[in-house]
Amino acid sequence: MNYNGQQTPRLNGKNKTLGALSRRTFLMFCAFCILVSLWIANDYQQPYLYHNLMSSTFDDGENSKDVKEWRGATEKLCQAIVEQPSTSEQLRVQAKEVLEVEAIKRFELPRHGNVRGEIPIERKKYEKCRHAFIDLGTNIGDSIGYFVDGALDVCTPIWKRKFPRSRVNEQFPHPHLDVANLEIHNKGSGVNPLMGMMRKYMTADPPMLPEDTCVYGMEGNPTFTERLKKLENFIMDMKPRPVRHLHIHTETVVTEEDKPTTLYLDKTSVENNFWGSSILSSQQDAVKTAKELNGGQSITANVNGLRLTTLVKNTMLPYQPDATEDDKKGGRLIIKMDVEGAEYQIIKEIASSNVLCDYISMGNKVVMIVEMHHMSITDAKERMSQKNGFQQAKKKLEECGVVFGKLHAYWN
Repeated sequence: MNYNGQQTPRLNGKNKTLGALSRRTFLMFCAFCILVSLWIANDYQQPYLYHNLMSSTFDDGENSKDVKEWRGATEKLCQAIVEQPSTSEQLRVQAKEVLEVEAIKRFELPRHGNVRGEIPIERKKYEKCRHAFIDLGTNIGDSIGYFVDGALDVCTPIWKRKFPRSRVNEQFPHPHLDVANLEIHNKGSGVNPLMGMMRKYMTADPPMLPEDTCVYGMEGNPTFTERLKKLENFIMDMKPRPVRHLHIHTETVVTEEDKPTTLYLDKTSVENNFWGSSILSSQQDAVKTAKELNGGQSITANVNGLRLTTLVKNTMLPYQPDATEDDKKGGRLIIKMDVEGAEYQIIKEIASSNVLCDYISMGNKVVMIVEMHHMSITDAKERMSQKNGFQQAKKKLEECGVVFGKLHAYWN
């Protein structure tokens, strides 16, 4: 079974059923699964994971405690599997899958058909956050899904440390949030490069734990509004919740000014979820859309514009009026930016406001993972205008301590 009660994919990575295994291997597998089941029954019998299940109100402190206890128990069980003597790798992989299916069952997951398409009025857009992940250019929510994967996939890092040559591919079991169908599967997804980068930056000392992290998305394309609202509700309604807070700003784009703006839509990149929509009129996919679908006229949408500076100040703990001296340090901010050419003006804006350098000077860390779009801005004048002053702005941010990572257009 998968985590949503559907049929489990075949356990063997070579697509053999258990019936095709030798009798000895089959008996070994059954014995090992019984052992794993006993470990699970023993380690998950504690009364944690019920603080928020039995309460109608969310308590972020209790939620964080619940997730940490769940992770600790799961890590202990996973470590026992990888250290099990005289056990083949195949049996270990199968035991890992059994463990992960049972571990995810400790969460109460919303059913797909019951996920709301509107955000509850009482939910806040912003929370006071020591740590945050900001996803600029959310599209269908892939990056947010991978962030949640990182919260749920406890065993794979342990496995990779023990077996560094193991391939984590679509046949290797590990929890994955399917953002399209709002289900958590135990197979079918490889490791996205962004996930590896995120894990690297989040596990640095001190670690940035998902359950203590606020997550913010931003997507302008109205095509994705309803599904992103459902994604937000699905994650926010999980019990316990794998993140502290999530809000996706729909029909909103990151800009250099806080005011309404125009989004030039990509309507041709169907297989890539219209990934070329941009606030720049000469973005190649928006230009292609105009030529092929609208007689040369751009197809546009009126959307909200929000500065990255505004978003940072609204959510990060040091900028709250009641922040103590302890609140102002020890935080971490990771920003993923894939905004189809707008990254030049956004980096210039955030450097000009000095908010990230100020944040770092108080004792915090900032990572910006950016996909650069150079030749996709087809108009030379617009391209030069966007790039003018960019290198100076980036250098200023680097000199004050912002770490830059490069994102490539690669998605599983």
